[in-house]
Amino acid sequence: MKKQHVTPIHPGEVLKDELENLNLTQSALAEHIGVLPKTINEICRGKRGISAEMAIKFARALGASPQFWLNLQNNWELSQFEEKDYEGIEPIAA
Repeated sequence: MKKQHVTPIHPGEVLKDELENLNLTQSALAEHIGVLPKTINEICRGKRGISAEMAIKFARALGASPQFWLNLQNNWELSQFEEKDYEGIEPIAA
């Protein structure tokens, strides 16, 4: 069986889908977790990442775990780098 490569998506895309599934507005979520609506909007548009604190707030309000939200963020960030840009870096220690 051939392994399929899946390109990570920004956690804001997952958040947008979750809000849509719950029929919840960005503003309603922002108010519920005590952040500015602008913060949620910037995450949904991929302009802002998810911090550990935000991951905990999302986990409490929406379910899943803080680690789920942080994994989405980490996978996204790592996908944004070009491996070739770091090929010249050699290990310092064995």
